[in-house]
Amino acid sequence: MIQQILEWLRALGLPGLFLAMFLEGLSIPFPGVVIVLSFGYLLSPGLLSIALISIGMSIFYSIASLIPFFLASKLGGHLPKRIKKGLEKGQSYFNRYGVWSIAISRPFGIGNYISYVAGLSKVNPLKYFLLTFIGIYPWSFIMMFLGDYFNGNFTAIKQFFKDQSIYGYAAAFIVILIGLFYIVKKYKKSKDETKTAGDSPK
Repeated sequence: MIQQILEWLRALGLPGLFLAMFLEGLSIPFPGVVIVLSFGYLLSPGLLSIALISIGMSIFYSIASLIPFFLASKLGGHLPKRIKKGLEKGQSYFNRYGVWSIAISRPFGIGNYISYVAGLSKVNPLKYFLLTFIGIYPWSFIMMFLGDYFNGNFTAIKQFFKDQSIYGYAAAFIVILIGLFYIVKKYKKSKDETKTAGDSPK
């Protein structure tokens, strides 16, 4: 059964991974972690490829997260009871950390409710989108990397998370941000050099 599911995911390829991230961003019950880890194992990309794929994953997630955001913005307090149960905790989190709670909460379950809280709080949609992207990118990168590194062994991955402290997550977050900054800087430098070469007299 598991092998059949893996073969099905393999056949879907990158579009399937992006679809999974879109569904994850809708703030609905969805086994996004398991599927993303599986894709990390199946695609087995290198670090640079993971960094680039994670950008696509984060964009699809962020676009989908705008749906619960605008839903809450339009409906106000008239949301389903199932959603209202988690809003109080989400609101408390939002009150404590402000708009940055949108980024901070993304790797955790509370992030599903933050989408609604941000909509209710009338956060600027562009700011919301960017903060969501910033928050989900490290998660996307780490899940893809771990899926590849542990060859889809979910027991080993679970043990890894159990053994690590919050400091380990913070360090990983910082390393990924530095890596992203390096990639962007390298891309800009390459683009500037290409432009300079094109502008030089022949």
